[in-house]
Order: sequence, then C-alpha cells, then structure tokens
Amino acid sequence: MRDVSDVIESHRERVRAADPLVAVTDLGSVTDLGGGWFETAGAVGASATITADPAARAVHWGPPTTHSLHARAAGDDPADALGRLLDRWIAALDPEPGSGLVVSWPSRDTAPVAALARRGFAPRSVRAVRTRPAAAGEPPSPGVRQASAGDLDALCALYLELVGYEAQFGWIEVLPSTPAAARAEIEGKLARGDGWCWLAETGGEAVGMLAVHHPAHAAGPAACVNASPVAYVGSMYARPGSRGRGVGAALAAHAHAEAAAAGVGTILVDYVAPNPLSGPFWSRQGYRPLITTWGRLTPSGHGAAQRGGSAG
Repeated sequence: MRDVSDVIESHRERVRAADPLVAVTDLGSVTDLGGGWFETAGAVGASATITADPAARAVHWGPPTTHSLHARAAGDDPADALGRLLDRWIAALDPEPGSGLVVSWPSRDTAPVAALARRGFAPRSVRAVRTRPAAAGEPPSPGVRQASAGDLDALCALYLELVGYEAQFGWIEVLPSTPAAARAEIEGKLARGDGWCWLAETGGEAVGMLAVHHPAHAAGPAACVNASPVAYVGSMYARPGSRGRGVGAALAAHAHAEAAAAGVGTILVDYVAPNPLSGPFWSRQGYRPLITTWGRLTPSGHGAAQRGGSAG
C-alpha cells in the first residue's frame, strides 16, 4: 500500500490541477469526531456519523442520521481506488432505514466519480462559488430592501415554502420541528445586525427573500475554498408567481453589491442538484460548481439532505 501521506498529497495535486479554488482539508478534523479510518491500495478516508438534534435552532438540511466518508484517492485509476475504499466503508456500516450515506467531491475532479455512481450514489447538492465582484457603484435593486425584526413572519413563511419546495426531490423532509427551527434560525440571523438579509416586494407583498452569512459567520462553508474573505448564501427563495420576472436576479444583484462594498469578492451557495431551477439560476448570477455532494438513502420511503435555493 502506498504511504498515507503520499496518497493524500497525490490526491491534493490532482484536485489542485482540476480546480485550484478547492481547499483539500486535513482529515484530522474528521477523525477528531470519533469516526472510523479506512485504507485500501491508493485510497484513504475518515468517516463520521452525525444525528440531527430535534431541538436545534436551525432547519436541518440532512437525513436524520448521516454517515459521511471524507475520502482521498490517488494513482493511475482513482475511480478503482475510491471504489474499493467505498466498499470497505459501506461494509462496515449498519445504517438504519432512512439514513443517508454521503461523500462530497470536488466537482471538476471527475476521474474518480464513476465509483460513486456505480454504487448507487447520485448528486444531491452542489456547493457553487462566485468570485467576480459586483460592479462599483451599482445602485440598489428596485423592490429589494433590508429585512428587519418586523419582517420575521414574512421571512419565516418564505423559508418554509423553500423547505417544502425542496422536499419534492426526496432528499429533505419537512419535520414536525421544522417551523420552530426556521423561526429560531431567522430570529438569530436578524439579531446579528449585519443587515445581510433582504426581502423582495411587489405591491407591498413579500415575494422573495435572500439571507447571506457575513464572513464572520461563514467559517464552516469557507473552509472548502482557497479564498478569503468568503460569504455564504444561507437561503434564497422566490415565490412561484414571481419567478421569471427578475425577482431572484434583483435579490442576488443587491446581495452582490452589498458584499462588494464590504470588500467580499467570494460567495458560496449550496443548492439541491435535482432542482431544475437552481442550477441555471445560480449560473446566470456568476456561480459555478465547486463541490458536489453525492448521496444515497437506505430504504425507508422517506429521505432528507443538503441545502438549496429556488429562484428565478
């Protein structure tokens, strides 16, 4: 077997060649969570299991229990190496019905991903990145304003519509705890006071919302990208009747201008891969795939997963 450090460095070099923006993080942060360690010829990985807290003060965008493998694959046939590592990891699991198996992979590092598809994994979510700063002096977008505490009910209603929309794709559930979690999450966002939460209105009615985490609150997502400072789109939604009328684009343009004024040129967003609206929308706003999360559910008739946004 190749030395572990050689495998990791070879993996890092291949990923760097495919996409220099991807940060290959240290596996030590995963093993610190108490998961397992797996090795095969040409591949190594650390596993982790996370179970959702029903009392959490934020919407849960994953299966009730998620088993994840953080893998590194090297050699002339990285798909074969990754496949053998996946087989070893899966054989060691005893997942309960409805739990998710998840592997995140750099979107442009395509050589190994056949191993995932052949084992029943499919793209579930995409973390996309935008690195183009907004034009200097861009005026405020018509119909878009900063949200305040008085908008809590409107924001919660829009957020719950987003969750319900994404639930159609079988990789997220609307749980009994979801309404309270959504309200607590929005309350926390508004309480930060950074102002990076906006409403789009038509005729005085809220038709869309966009919340962005300031770099001070985006350390987790930012760890995957070789850039700084980094902001993160926490949620974005436009109601069906407003799609195709520029509401989503106006919200995004407003957020980009605010971020640029704060000196932030890199923004990340997660969207649900099967959502037919999200990929094209975020591409039009200047985002491109950075990390793809591949997942499969154990049979149960229900499912859950990663975050996304619906806009137009």
